[in-house]
Parts: sequence; structure tokens; C-alpha cells
Amino acid sequence: MSVPARRPRASIFFFDGWISISVSVVGAATELLARGYDVDLFFNRPQGELPSADLPAGIALHEYVPWTRRLTGKLLSRLRRRKLEELSKITADDNVRKKSARLRALAKAVLGLIEIPQFALYCRRHARKTDLAIAFDMNSLVAMDFALPRATPFIYWSLEIWRLTDLADPFSRAVKRHEIRRLGQALAVVVQSPVRRAIIEEDLPAPLPNYVEVPNAPSVPMPASLQRDFYSRRFPIPPGAWVVLHSGFISTSLMSLEIAKSVPSWPEEFVLVFHERQPRDPQEPYLRAVQQAGGARTFLSLKPVPFAEVDNVYAGAHIGLVCYQTAEVNEATAWASSGKLVYYLRHGLPIIVIMPECPPILSECRCGEWVSDFDGIGPALARIAADYDSYAARARATYDKLFNFHGAFDRLMQAVGHG
Repeated sequence: MSVPARRPRASIFFFDGWISISVSVVGAATELLARGYDVDLFFNRPQGELPSADLPAGIALHEYVPWTRRLTGKLLSRLRRRKLEELSKITADDNVRKKSARLRALAKAVLGLIEIPQFALYCRRHARKTDLAIAFDMNSLVAMDFALPRATPFIYWSLEIWRLTDLADPFSRAVKRHEIRRLGQALAVVVQSPVRRAIIEEDLPAPLPNYVEVPNAPSVPMPASLQRDFYSRRFPIPPGAWVVLHSGFISTSLMSLEIAKSVPSWPEEFVLVFHERQPRDPQEPYLRAVQQAGGARTFLSLKPVPFAEVDNVYAGAHIGLVCYQTAEVNEATAWASSGKLVYYLRHGLPIIVIMPECPPILSECRCGEWVSDFDGIGPALARIAADYDSYAARARATYDKLFNFHGAFDRLMQAVGHG
């Protein structure tokens, strides 16, 4: 009696843990499973509650809850409440925003110093013989190198990018130096666009020889049926109104309050919806400030949906907003790896990008409008509405041309010799 051949095993490491909103992580796991791999997915449980990712059977989920989060949940909740009370008073003061960003970076570094070793040890205890590993970002790379033999073939997949000079604390700099040393040893280094590849290469002695571009896009086809009335059933939106959507965090880093303040100056037929990626209390001071600033034409959608239903979030809108008003390199180039931008285009939503410089995707594909400040949003909405069908057609064409995850993953697997 012949013994069945062992299926190859892939191990994916995702320290940040936001699986239900991380289309690249879900896509990589799903594509590997479809190619005959057994898949182990190691991840941290993120702070707060998230909807289920609903991954296929055959993908083994290994979720770790850091003891720091178990012990400090209530304390962090109180600190978050205090922080939100302070943030509710923040306007467009760039100095305040930069100071807040530095404090967030320091807090993230301290948590990393405590939690990365915990996660790495957990992965080592549960990892099995692996034929191919994928590490998402530099924290996961540290965990992977501790969990698996150093000779394990691996792919490094960059979702966040940091220059060495951007990192002030010694621990983060050490993790970044580890990333720099290992990039040349990876079978492939995945980045979403040439602009972000160029940033990674600034810290390298030579260009990446093993670069593969894979968009941060969903791997699953569009659902057969969609809820076009997703927002009009939930909110008193006037019939015939244009729904302008900003999906993702409602926060100072994404300038939510400044966006809301611009709504009263928009043409009256437009309404704004903020859709959150995690549950939020509408009584949070910052959310109250956003609601008050936006007035009756601003709606806060604070109940996220499971991953399988995410397309409904975008099907109910007409135009999408993307805002990155920061000098921080990871966020300033985030339009090139933005999940929300990809979903907007997937549904044919023209986009308005608010950032200091016009991103290439708009100048080259003309799938929306670029504005450098919030006063420009209203006129941009009017321009799109005046020629909506053309903008929408270019949005769909841009998605088809640039954001084919399945095809890009095929190229990745061929590049690493696992095609």
C-alpha cells in the first residue's frame, strides 16, 4: 500500500494581526491553499474587536494573545479615553500632529520590545516543518527567524515601510537592521509599487534583485449580489444623494475632523459617510467632534462587517476619499498600498486623494481628482459628478489593469520557483 505524498506546508507570520482587514495576508493564505499547500497562519490578536476573516478550511489559524494585552486591557482603555479627550480638541495644527505621531511611534516601539519576543516564542512552539514561509513586515521577520530554521526558504512581504533614519529608538532600529540584512536572502521581496520599492532601497547598498510587485488587493472575485442600499438603509440619507465614503480609521492621523469640517461647504447633494474598521463608541469625544463638525450630512458607520461582506461597504457609495496629509514616509506613500483605494476602484468609485502632491495613479489613470487641501474637496466632487460615468469607467479600468492579485501571485510563485 503506497503512502500518500506529504503536502507542502507554508507558514505565514503576521505580527500586527489585523487579518480581517488585511487583504494581502488573506490573499496569500488563500492562494497557497489553492496551490496545494497546508497553511499555518501565525498572528497576534489585535487590540479591540474585529469581525471574523472567514478563511477557508485548511488554513490553520494560530492566534496569540500577548500577556501585556490581557493584563493591561482596562488600563489601555482608560488611557485611550483620555487621549481621545485630548484629540477632540486637535485642529489642523501640524506641530501637534507630529508630536502625537512621535508619541505613537514610541508607544509602538515599547510594545514591540515586549510583545515581539512573546510572539516569536509562541510561533516557535507551534511551528511545523515548513517548505515556504512568508513574513509580513519586519516584526514578523524577527519572529519567523526565531521560529524556523534559518535555511527555510522565505518571502519577505512589505506592507509598512520605515527608513532607518525614521526610527529613533534603539529597538526599532535593531529590528530594521535585521530586515536590511535579510532582504537579500529572501526568495522574493514583495512591495506594492515602484515608489515604495525605492524607499526600501534607500537603506540598501544595491537595488533589490529579488523584487516582485503584488498589489494590496482582494484575491476573491466580486460577489454575485451586492447591497447598493448599504448606507441608505442605515441612515436617513435623502433619496438621490451622492454618498461620499471614507473607509478605515476615524482618527487625527487620517485627518477625519478636517474632512468633516469641509462638508458644510460641499454642494448640498453630497453626504459623507465614515465607515470604521473596528467597533467604536459614538460617545467618544473625537467621534462627537467629527459628527458635530460634519453636521446633518455626515454619518458615522461604526459597525464593521465580516471580511466576506466587505464589498457591500463600497457598493453603497458613489465616490471614495483617500487622505494622507503627513510627512511620515509610511503614510505619505500609503496611497500606493492602500486597501481602501483598491476597493474604491474595484467598485468603479472615482476617488479624491487629499495629499500634498498628486499621486501618479491620478495623473496617469485619471480615475479621480487630486486636491492639496480640504477646501478643494467640494469643487472636486462637483467636477466628478459632472462627468461621473467617464470617471467611473476609468476607475474600473484602473483596477483591472493594476490590481489583479491572482495574476501577481502567480508571477510571485514562478519567481520563487514554487509555481
